[in-house]
Order: sequence, then C-alpha cells, then structure tokens
Amino acid sequence: MIFEARYRVLFNTLLAGAEKVEEGLVQEDSPFAGSRRFGMCFADDVGRISGIGTTLEIQDFLIESSGRMYVTNKGIERFKVTKVVKQQPVLVCEVEVLPEDDDQSDEAKALAAQVADLFRNVLRLHLKIARAKLRPGASRGSSAAAEPLNSEAEDEVIEAMELTESSPSQLSYWIAHAFSDSRLTQQTLLEVNKTMERLQEEKALLEGTLKYYSAATALEGVFGGGSGSSSASSTEGAKGASSSEVQPPPGGPD
Repeated sequence: MIFEARYRVLFNTLLAGAEKVEEGLVQEDSPFAGSRRFGMCFADDVGRISGIGTTLEIQDFLIESSGRMYVTNKGIERFKVTKVVKQQPVLVCEVEVLPEDDDQSDEAKALAAQVADLFRNVLRLHLKIARAKLRPGASRGSSAAAEPLNSEAEDEVIEAMELTESSPSQLSYWIAHAFSDSRLTQQTLLEVNKTMERLQEEKALLEGTLKYYSAATALEGVFGGGSGSSSASSTEGAKGASSSEVQPPPGGPD
C-alpha cells in the first residue's frame, strides 16, 4: 500500500499514461515517467541499505478515492548500486545490471526438482499443522487467525505451475520469493550469483524447515489431541513452549 506523498508522486509518475492516474502528481519531465519500473533494495532495522537490489515492473495497480495506491509488481532483474545520485525525496541511483547464468545443465535440473519436492513437502506439513490448530479441541495456544484452504485450493498451491514449468534459475527465484517470513534470507539468496549455489542454499533451508514441521506434527499428535493438562504440555527441548508457539526456521511458508 502506498500513501506517503512522495511515493504517490513517484508511482503516479511511473504509471504516467495509464487510466485513473492522478495527473496532478505526474512529473512529466522525469526520465522514469511511464516506465512502470523501479528499483528496490533491502534495508535493515537501522536503515542500512543493501548494494544489491531488484528491478520491479508494475503489473497492476488500484488507486482508491483517498489517493492510496495498491500495486502488484514482478521482479525483472538484479542490479548492483554503483552510485547514489540523490537521496531526497526518493533515492535515485546509478546501477549495473547483474548477469544471470540460466544454468540448464542436467545437474541443475535435478537439483531444481529436489528443491521443488522439498517445497511441496514443507507446504503439505505446514497446511496439516494449520488444519490441526483449527480443529475442535486443538491444543491451547493454537491460533485460528486464518481460514483453512479447501482441498482443491491446497492442491492448486502445492502443484503450482512454477514448480514444474520453471527453469532452474526461475525456480530458484520463485522459491526465494516464497520465503516472505525472512526478508534477510530473501536478500541473502538474491545476492547469490549462481543458480546451483542458490538452489543448494534453498535445499538446506527447506530441509531444516521440513525437520521442524515433522517434529511439530509429531508433538501435536502426542500433546495436542485432547483437553486437559496434557494439551498445554511441552517437551523440555522446546524450552517450555508448546509446539504451536515455536517458530520455524527461515525458509518455510509463513
């Protein structure tokens, strides 16, 4: 969601020429007017900005009567910041587009298939735990914050075409995009230059998450199935927290 004045000016300028754009906010003399493209870099909690970022292209947008904007973007390419041109009202930089290796080797394809299978297995267990939290008599401390997906919707997510139709490079970025629970993990993967290396890191992350979810599922079966004191119990290894309260390592669906 975009509501700050300077960003409303920026995005209306990027969308110049499109219907429903606020013409009064468009900077016609900007070299970026109508380009629909902008760069984004990771910033940490103290405002330090990474030198590696992504060029995003606006795919769709919605402007409310209040002026607030909602935009849907797609990552196009990676870049390295080479020079800061100005910092206000928005950051403008000179960048160098980073090359992609687009590894199509049999080894890369085999690793990509392994990563896709791991992702499916992690997602299946994630959904299983979510359903367990929502069932009657679920363990104390579980949350019903989100409605469960029906079986058809679950199958659609688990069998997303990106998992079967993407090249190894494309899959590596799609998997990284799914790690929305950890922006730092996403940034680390973005900075990896080789497809094989990125897939190997994702495989390790997903294997760790799969182990967590497998353990959480087992604990839910032992301690979360009934009412009474046992439902609020926990193992010593979980340091006093129930299985529904322990957070998974970065790399799983949030």
